[in-house]
This record gives sequence, C-alpha cells and structure tokens, in this order.
Amino acid sequence: MEDWELEVKNHWNQVSDSDWYKSLRTEERLTRLRQDPATAFHPEMLSLLKKYVGDFSGKRMLLPSSGDNHAAFAFAIMGAKVTSADISERQLENAKEISDSWGLDIEYICDNTMYLSKIEDASYDLVYTSNGTLTWIGDLNEMYRNVARVLKTGGYSAMLDIHPFNRPFIGEAWKAPTIKKSYYDVFPDLHWRVQDIVNSNISAGLQITEMAELPAIDASFWYSYDELKTKTPADIENINDWKSNVMAALPAWLGLIAKKEN
Repeated sequence: MEDWELEVKNHWNQVSDSDWYKSLRTEERLTRLRQDPATAFHPEMLSLLKKYVGDFSGKRMLLPSSGDNHAAFAFAIMGAKVTSADISERQLENAKEISDSWGLDIEYICDNTMYLSKIEDASYDLVYTSNGTLTWIGDLNEMYRNVARVLKTGGYSAMLDIHPFNRPFIGEAWKAPTIKKSYYDVFPDLHWRVQDIVNSNISAGLQITEMAELPAIDASFWYSYDELKTKTPADIENINDWKSNVMAALPAWLGLIAKKEN
C-alpha cells in the first residue's frame, strides 16, 4: 500500500468514530432510514436510479467508498444484493454492526475505490458512488476503467457528488461569494471539473445516459456538523432560496448516470 493510501485509510478510520459520524448513526437517524429508505438519497437522484435501473429487488449493487453506508442499507432494504466497499476497515465495521442487527445481508469488502482489486469482473448491475467520493480519487480514468470492468453488460454507473461549480468558492451561506481557487486548479485538492468526470466515463467506454444538476435539499449542505448544531429553525428557514442565500443560485449536486453497452 502506498503512503497516500495509508493516510486516507487512517484518516477515515479515525473519522468513523468522530462525533460527526456518530451523529449519522443515532437511533433517530437510523430509525428514519429504516422506515423510509428513500431518505438515504437526494430525491431526484433516486428518481434517476429507478428510471434506469428499475426495480432494485434482486439487482447486484456495488457501493465503493461506501462511507456512512446509508445508501447500502437503503438498497438492501429495497431488496438489492449489496456489496459495500471502503478503504476504511472501521467504516465497514461500524456499518456491519448496524446491518447485522437489522438482519440485512450486505457483503463488506475493504478495497480502494480507484482499483477495486478485490471485485470480480462483470458482476454488478449498478455501481453507485455518493457524496465525497471523488475528492479522494487521484486518477478518475483509473477509477472509471475499473467501474466499467466490474459492471455487467447493460449495467449502470451512477454518481452523486458536490457540483464542481461550487469548488472555487468558500461558499458560506448568507454571505457574498468569495473565490478561494480557480475552477481549473484540480490539484492538489482533487476538485475535479465536470469535463474530467464526463471524459473519464467516456474514456472507460461508458455511455452517458443522463446528467442532473441538483439543488441542496437541507441545511447540512451549507454548514458543518458543529455549525449546524448552533442553528435554529429560523436561522435556516430560507437557506436554499438564492434570494436569501446567494450561493444557492449555483447547483449544489451533480448526478450522472452512464451505461456499459458492451
């Protein structure tokens, strides 16, 4: 394992037991997800997944960089055969404890999303990556080559991540936009552009079927966990109205669906 991979692994092993991540595993949060698995997704992204993948029941789904595993739990509740892969053993351990207690049959594999070296070829109907994945990927072409490799013919790759148009800005809610970097400065922060994401899919032989630029749906997009704890309902009432919060004039999320034709 290279030094940078070990740094990423150690970082997420520590973050998994932070107060922020524990807040994603509270009884209230998990009960809501268990009762309504749709809450694990941006509603418009879930509509796209259903449009192309169809009924999730019985479909084999791989979630690289599975993180809090809310999407993995949700897909499993909806009948999918789920493999959760993450570079952090601790993330997987915390997720497995929850899924075992719920009686969900989820396969957990500790693996690097860029290589998916422990994942067999042509074995999944859907590969789904969610918020925060791309920021940790040093080579998008390599990642999508391996995504295409593990997909069945006719399978789909789907992603939802922070829209790259947000990356140049500090993006503090309610404040005038402040530029912190150029949109074109991909390195060293790995804030990939739209063209990088699209071209990596094309290079991997995946056919892009639909792209969606989506708004934020709650205040967690705008504030960190610690900041959000200090806000009242009145503080965030108009958080997603660009006339009040000018940063909301930009798309918050980028969704992309691509198909493996051959």
